[in-house]
Amino acid sequence: MPHTQQAIVQSHYGAVRDVLALSEVVPVRAPGPRELQVHVRAAAVNPIDWQMIEGNRRLIARRRFPFTPLFDLAGVVTAVGDQVTSFRLGDRVHADNEIDGGGASEYVNVSVELLAHAPAGLDFAESAALPLAAQTAMTCLDRGQVAAGTRVAVIGASGGVGHLAVQMARAAGAFVVGVSSARNQEFVRSMGADEVIDRNETDVSSSFGADSFDVLIDCVGGREQWIQAQRVLRPGGRFVTIARDEDGVVTLASAVQLASTIAARRLRGAGPRGTKYIPVFLKASGALLRRVNELVDDGRVRVHLSRSFPLTLEGVNAAIDESHAGRATGKLVLQR
Repeated sequence: MPHTQQAIVQSHYGAVRDVLALSEVVPVRAPGPRELQVHVRAAAVNPIDWQMIEGNRRLIARRRFPFTPLFDLAGVVTAVGDQVTSFRLGDRVHADNEIDGGGASEYVNVSVELLAHAPAGLDFAESAALPLAAQTAMTCLDRGQVAAGTRVAVIGASGGVGHLAVQMARAAGAFVVGVSSARNQEFVRSMGADEVIDRNETDVSSSFGADSFDVLIDCVGGREQWIQAQRVLRPGGRFVTIARDEDGVVTLASAVQLASTIAARRLRGAGPRGTKYIPVFLKASGALLRRVNELVDDGRVRVHLSRSFPLTLEGVNAAIDESHAGRATGKLVLQR
């Protein structure tokens, strides 16, 4: 095992192309007792990656520099901590390495609590695309109590989380309406949506009347989604959101405003007939990822790759540029 490696490192907060650079002297550490060392073969880009690089979330989670970005990764186990018994050398694994990142490195240590064996039918790129988005989608279904017979609307149904939420809801036996742009309507139907709405032509409340849904899953954000939900959800219906009204830089003032908004909406939804406001903050785990993988292994969920980039500095920059544009269908990945 080499003592140093090549990795893309972040030197400080700022614009992605200004603060990322290739280093050839990043140390390769032996894994801790409850860690595994993974030779990274593929990684994926999520909005949280560039939000953290730019410093938009520094009030919530401040980084120590230099830092190697990208949370989603897949690869091969090359070393095992003394207390790890559930993985072996050579195992194909994937994870959302939610604090330490490292997807843009050659080798990274990952807590055994975050790892799962990669699905046998997926390659490394597909395996890297799953962890953050799929665990978020699964959490949305859990928090929304989606089950057989539930009527669900998914706003942002063609995105990384949205296209997986559509499939998981269908796998649970729900009736699913997807909301997307016109260019992605056929894609959302192919994911299993029973009906699809063109968000540029209409909205959920115009297409469906009151009491039409039990759950609305918001993958887009904005106050208008909450307003729409109150018009179409049944009494006691659940508005589950992975986004916020304003998704820019988190300041002390915006954090206070967010807390106030959540409290007010939860208060408004108090009682059995009130609309429940349920913000989702992912807590990744190997156990949750294994639940996702069961659906993948059974053929009930598949991850769609919008585009693949080389796992190089320019590839990372280009993938983040595309993620920033917000038009990707499914997931953006990088691979060696």
